[in-house]
Amino acid sequence: MYKYKHPQPIVIKLTDELGFSLRQKAADYIAANQNRTGAERGSSEEQGFGALAEMVIRNKLGMPEINPENHPLGYDILLPSGIKVDVKCRGGALPFREEYESSDGIIREAKHNFFARQMYDERLDADVYLMTHLETPSKRELPGTKRQKKWILYICGWVSKERVINEGVYLPRGSLTEQGRTWFTYRGQEIEYYNRNLNGLDSITDLLSIETSDVEKDKVHKGDLNLTSVDAVRITYDLIGRGILSEKHLTFVQKETGVTKIVKPILHSNQYFHLLRWLEGKGILTDREIEEAQKVLQEEPYDGI
Repeated sequence: MYKYKHPQPIVIKLTDELGFSLRQKAADYIAANQNRTGAERGSSEEQGFGALAEMVIRNKLGMPEINPENHPLGYDILLPSGIKVDVKCRGGALPFREEYESSDGIIREAKHNFFARQMYDERLDADVYLMTHLETPSKRELPGTKRQKKWILYICGWVSKERVINEGVYLPRGSLTEQGRTWFTYRGQEIEYYNRNLNGLDSITDLLSIETSDVEKDKVHKGDLNLTSVDAVRITYDLIGRGILSEKHLTFVQKETGVTKIVKPILHSNQYFHLLRWLEGKGILTDREIEEAQKVLQEEPYDGI
């Protein structure tokens, strides 16, 4: 039976002979078996990262590194308990962190993403998802070279499929999301699920302890916010302005999230001051309101390239 642990990533360096061998196997496998059909499938690069993560997990569990040709589509690994595990992997040049700093000095909690259509596809009958992150060199093409040191896999934790559907936040194409110090819009239909809500592992072999009762328990477990604490405060600000929430709700959210600093807006503060000065020019705003704004927002003049 699985015993809950706080999710802290297991770090596996793939720079030794075994790591390079697995990278080569993943590259060869995708070259021969790349999926070119299906809704919102990953790119060949992303499929390669997923294949590599799966091979690493299977190797650590003492299983054959590649599934037989007749293996079902819906999951990657069948545990001895009968639990079906789908390994999810996203790659990037940065290491995985549980928290990321932004320019306002407030941390942003780490999240994972799922393709929404895959989540609701009945043919994909995984019981749980194992979330991983692959740190790669700037040239991300598998297998890479033996000299590259930035092939590192982070094993983050697991979660049941039903819990992701019940608690994750669905975001349609074009939705805006924050990543560290930058913003981007989603090109696909995504479900965001935060790392802090995963079930952690001390070692990869802890997966072997997951039983049906553990999955059933996780299905009904109530986790924490699947938002950054900063976004929770931003949303509260907005809903106060719309007359839906009040200051007492802001106080509660700030206490629960621990965010007491001023949260930077989504739009740049220069745009805020442009509006304030426009209102001042129309005669419905005084210098006092602008001075108050300057206590919480900071203009950023052009200082050269």
